Amino acid sequence: MKHRFVAVLAAMAMLGGGAGLASAATDGVYRLGEVVVSGQKTGVEAIGNTHKVTAEEIEQRGVRSLDEAINLLPGVQVRTGGDGAPRIDIRGFRTRHVKLLLNGTPFNGTYDGQFDPSLISVENIAEIVVTTGGSSVLYGSGGNAGVINIITKKGVKGAHGSAGVELAEGDAQLLRATGSYGGEKYDLFVSGSLYDRDHFELSDHFSATADEDGDERENSDRRRNNVFVNVGFAPSDATLLGLTFSYLDGKRGKPPAIVKDDYSSQKFEREEDAEEFNFQLALSHDFSGPLSLKGWAYFNSLDVLESRYDDADYDSQTRKSSSRTDSTTEISGINLQLRYGFERFGALTLGGMFENNDWEADGFSNPANNNSVPFDEEEDFQLYSASLEYEVSPLQDLGVVLGFGYHWQDRDGKDADDYSYLLGLYYDLREGTRLKASHARKVRFPTLRDLYDTDKGNPELDAEVTWHYEAGIEQDLQAETMVSLTGFYIDIEDFIEVPDGDSQLQNFDEYEFYGVEVAAENRYFERLLLRASYSYMHTEDKGSDSERDELQNRPEHKTTLEATYQLPWGLSAYGSARYVTNSHYYNKKDWTDQQRLPEYVLVDFKINKSAANGALDLYIGIDNLFDEDYEQSYAFPQAGRTFYGGVNWKF
Repeated sequence: MKHRFVAVLAAMAMLGGGAGLASAATDGVYRLGEVVVSGQKTGVEAIGNTHKVTAEEIEQRGVRSLDEAINLLPGVQVRTGGDGAPRIDIRGFRTRHVKLLLNGTPFNGTYDGQFDPSLISVENIAEIVVTTGGSSVLYGSGGNAGVINIITKKGVKGAHGSAGVELAEGDAQLLRATGSYGGEKYDLFVSGSLYDRDHFELSDHFSATADEDGDERENSDRRRNNVFVNVGFAPSDATLLGLTFSYLDGKRGKPPAIVKDDYSSQKFEREEDAEEFNFQLALSHDFSGPLSLKGWAYFNSLDVLESRYDDADYDSQTRKSSSRTDSTTEISGINLQLRYGFERFGALTLGGMFENNDWEADGFSNPANNNSVPFDEEEDFQLYSASLEYEVSPLQDLGVVLGFGYHWQDRDGKDADDYSYLLGLYYDLREGTRLKASHARKVRFPTLRDLYDTDKGNPELDAEVTWHYEAGIEQDLQAETMVSLTGFYIDIEDFIEVPDGDSQLQNFDEYEFYGVEVAAENRYFERLLLRASYSYMHTEDKGSDSERDELQNRPEHKTTLEATYQLPWGLSAYGSARYVTNSHYYNKKDWTDQQRLPEYVLVDFKINKSAANGALDLYIGIDNLFDEDYEQSYAFPQAGRTFYGGVNWKF
């Protein structure tokens, strides 16, 4: 498989080579991938918290995947635990509550609603839009935590390309390339990457246990291969067509817990193979007059082969709890939006969405020693959404957004339906001062795992409902400084989790999250960019039968600092720091026994050297500069100090 990907990368490297070094240009943005109209000045993105990470910022930081690209954003916590994959938590919600879109196409797994952000490479990303709080009703059901929409690059006029290689500790290597071409009526963008890591190194401060001796982390290898193609065509000035295709495959180990006690369980698992295929056809048409149409048809398939072994040798599956599962999830659907502009009376958007979710799995499990039981399961459900969103500026400095959506889940045994809405406004008090507030009701239906899992599934589950309240201020200060302050409160009804001491999923009624997020940016010095943020979040289980107050693995405080400085002679330096504290975990047998994870500080540093009139970029970097020994979930230590270096060539 690897030699075929190398051939693809080489072909993409040659695409656009005739343009020469002087013709290197910034890639365009594939606007057909935006579900809602983009822009923080007006519209639905102006009333709430919307964070954007651009391709330029991704390149400056030297990140390799989606999780690394957004881990500094306020309210976002990237956490790696027992599954071995990074999980993106937003404002206390889990990854399954985050709606992940690639150019508007859902990327969450059908079975459990999760996704592995480390599988999503960044060479094809133009910008990442992370929306929290009161997001648009046009996204449909789900996304109770927020929405992550990855907007990809598109070809621009002429021929362009890039190729790069990076080496890092842990026998890690990354090869990546892009190629693009744009004409008068069409454009093409192609990208691909190969990532292979044998292991990651633990901190030198790590204390060995009976199950982990340090140095090379057990079962921490990872491989990821990606190919992405985007084709655009404009048959007329009023019509745009887009075709997107992506393919990835990979495999990885899932590092086991370093101890087995009342706070953690030890599993010996591997993801033997993962293969994902995505296809999307997009259309945008402006009719003569105030009417416009936008739509997507998509298909996404993910096939995963997973194994649980008897012990750390990873070669036997005869004892109790061992298993092997080959699962396939498929998502297909249509999303249409009809927008009518009333000039000074605003704009009205009518949205309709249909989505089919299929899951099938076969394999075996061992409920007892040497007692292999085969299984072959298949489930599906359908989602429907109808939404209406109105944006208007009744006064010059005032913007209002009103939205309502109704959603249906068609499933075996118990169909479900519910509604969502959004109320929001912003007001420019004076130049450089914006006040904003929003209130939203969101609904998320149970996943196939929630409903039908053989151990924990419950077909009688109701939809999760969340009520969001948010208010904030954005203020421009002197010395090219911008500061934002946002407060939020979230009331959660029918949250789906396993009750204390129970084995079946249930709906909870009394969860409560609230907090404050502060962000600041300074561009006073021409060569220096400074950013800082602070997030405070309190979570509480207010159920009358609960034996715990705070919810586990949800840090209370997170502080980030980030700086980029342009040095003479084509040099630039980048540094960031994250401080995370007050995260708790519980005894599995006694939920009154609460423990706290140690706080940690992570510092990353990178330096770039630009050459050949900006066409060549050489860099070296260090992740976890001070070799912090830390955990984001109990008994799962993360990588220590890691050196890397590479070169990128743009042509």
